[in-house]
Formats: sequence, C-alpha cells, structure tokens
Amino acid sequence: MYKLLLAVPFLAGIAVLQGLTVEIETFHGTDAGVYQLPTIELFRDRLDFSDYPSAQTPLFHLLTTAWGELVGFDLWKLRLLNVAFSYGAALALLRLLRRTTTLAPFPAFALTLAFVLSPYFFGASFTLLTDNLAILFALLALERIHAFSRTGSVPAFAAGALLIGAAVLTRQSFLWLVVVAAFFLLRRRELRPALIGFGLLALALVPFALLVVEWNGLVPPSADPASCGLCTERPGFGRDALSLRTVGFTLALLGVYAALVLGPSALRWTRVLRSPAGRMARSALGSPTGRAVAAFVRGKPASRIGPQHVLGLAVAGSIALLLISPLEFIPIEPGRAGDAGWLWKLSDQLPSVLGTSLVFWLLVPLGAAAGAALVWRAGWAALPSVVLGAFLIAALPVALVYQKYFDPFMLLAVALFARPMDFRARRDYAGVGVVCVASVAYALSFAG
Repeated sequence: MYKLLLAVPFLAGIAVLQGLTVEIETFHGTDAGVYQLPTIELFRDRLDFSDYPSAQTPLFHLLTTAWGELVGFDLWKLRLLNVAFSYGAALALLRLLRRTTTLAPFPAFALTLAFVLSPYFFGASFTLLTDNLAILFALLALERIHAFSRTGSVPAFAAGALLIGAAVLTRQSFLWLVVVAAFFLLRRRELRPALIGFGLLALALVPFALLVVEWNGLVPPSADPASCGLCTERPGFGRDALSLRTVGFTLALLGVYAALVLGPSALRWTRVLRSPAGRMARSALGSPTGRAVAAFVRGKPASRIGPQHVLGLAVAGSIALLLISPLEFIPIEPGRAGDAGWLWKLSDQLPSVLGTSLVFWLLVPLGAAAGAALVWRAGWAALPSVVLGAFLIAALPVALVYQKYFDPFMLLAVALFARPMDFRARRDYAGVGVVCVASVAYALSFAG
C-alpha cells in the first residue's frame, strides 16, 4: 500500500503540469533546456563523449536518448522517464530505510514521503535534470553496501560497486559513494574480500576514468563554470581549491532537518527524563553499575568521554568553522556565480555578525551538535555516520554553494539516523508533517 501511496505525489505533479507538457519553473530548471536537452539531441545524432553542453557525466543523457528512440523525443515523453526515475528513487529509499533502520513500515513511509516532497527532489522530478537518477543509483548502492557490511557477501558488494559506477557516470559528484564502500571494505579487515572489493570498485569506475582521461579533468571541456560545482574558469579542469563554506552550509541544513524531523521525539524524551521516574533512572545510571549497564545496552565500552564532551567539541568546532569561513549570502549576478536556495534567502533577511548571518550562527552549531549526537547514538561505523562523513568530505571541493547540491542528502542522513524510539507517539510525526506541508507550499508558490 505504501508503495502505491508514494506514487500519488508524482501523479499529482503530472496532472498539474498538464501531462508534463508544461515546464516547471523549479530550481535550476532552465538547465534542462540550456544543457541537458541539447546534450540529448547531440547524442541522438552521434555519440561523441569528448565534449557536450552538460557538465555532468552522460548516463542520464544516454538513457533518455535511448528512451526517445523508442517512444519519440517529445518533451513530455522525455520528462515522463525522469518521473519514473524519481518514483524508483522513492521506492529505493523506502526499501533502504526498512532494511537499515529497523523502522516500522509507517515511519519509514513518512520519512520517504518527506524526502519525495522536498523541493530539491520533487521539483527535479518533472523536468530534464540528472539529479534524481543519480540519487536512485545511490540509494540502491547504499542498500547493497549495507548488506555487504552485515554479511560479507561479495555478490552484494559487486552489485553495490556496479550501482556506484552508474551513479558516478550520471553525476560525478557522487564519488562520495566510493568513500562509503571503501570504508566498509576496510572495516571487515579481511584481505581477500578487500582485494576483490577494490578490484570491483575499480572496474565499475573504468568508464568514468576513461572520460576523465578524455576530458583531462572531471567535466567536459566546454562545461559552463556557472552551472556546476566542480568547474573552474579553466575549461575541462575540476576544482583546484577546497571550500569550508560548503561544509558550514551543509551542517546548517543538517540542523534544520534534524530539528524538524527528530526534534519532537527529543522533546518528548526530555520531558520523560525530567519526570520523577526519569530522575530515578538517571540516578541509577549515574552509579558505576548503572553506567556499565548503559554501556552494555549501547553496545559501547564505558568511557570517560561522554556525549556531553562530544557535543561541546562539535559546537566549538562549528563556531571556529564560521570564524574561518563566514557564511553570508552572495547573490548571483551577471558574470559572477553566487548562492542559491531558500535557506540563503532566509539568511539574507537577518543581519550578519562577523561576516555570518544570524541564521547560520544558530543553525551551524545546531547541525554540528545534532550530527555529533546522532553519530554517538548510531556509532561512528554505522551506515548513516559513514554517509554523513563521506558527504561532508566530498563537499569540500564544490565551488557553488547551491542548496540543491546538499539539501536532499541532509534529509536523507537524518532519515537514516532515525530509530523506532523516535516515532513512538503521534506527536513525534509533527516535524515530518511540517517538512511535507512546507515543501508542498513551496512547490505551489512556483505554480502561482
């Protein structure tokens, strides 16, 4: 039933857009006509990978071209394929959450619905953008890598490696998946599976490597630096510098989604701990025996370093991050790339202190604290912890701080961190409901 319900938003979008005959004016939607459609038309005439208008790797364009050869190249037909990719990503996320989080069916569905309706995923579903196909491959790959981490199954890892190769061949920014796969290979500390696994990863990345050699860089030679986060003013070359702005902005998004999605349950547990029974439990856990029992339940050894220390370090580090690399909105102007996204617009409405908007002075420490708390709860070697760490590392070389590059993945990370205890009462779903309603309202603002 939940799988069918996830189709409803996509069917509604098709109806609102008159059978996909109307172009949605969504975030970076003009990229469809400027970069993606010309690349598809080029591949329809000839398969030349040496250079083409899009800044992304060519798998989306190849699949769409093949689809067009079958059904025709009317725009609504091409867009329909992307809707199918997006619905497939929704089903893949539902499956991933059910298999990695131990969530019951309804909370997994609720989190998946929130992801589906999020602006930077939902809007991209109805136009010719490469994002959602890469997300589909990524979600399928994470499920297979998680299966390998639990069972050591080489076939599972082989499937994961193949899907990682497909994701990178769709958008090269998904190379962070390689870090996730490599981590779990090394985590098992077995030489033979590690050698086989790295060999499989290398084979899966051969097509991408050939493109890098052909382009002499990570993007096609004529890629527009204003359209991709890995471009520079030197055509054909990837980023030659790292940026901490992307890390700070990503942490701010993590703070937003962690507060909304998991905040209600955190407040409920706070009230429980402040109750008489909670005070008794805390007193018992404060004894040596209580701490040993708590450590056993968590599956972690007793340590003098507690979550309060981790949270303190995370907040201090986030403040240092903002002092080193301030976050203040840079508008996009002719001839100059800038920032884009609803969080940037919100930050521009408030004053700045020491070069950083007050919004980010609140959200970046909140995101760092939330991330540290969630990693502490899940374990540093758990799938969501590794995904979050790998994505933050991969954000460093991204030149453009467009929200669409980071937003869906922070919502994904929060969903992966979720546990059954987070959704035991009806009011625990309040934050998920807010995300869904706000996303729908934002989408309707474009329709108006």
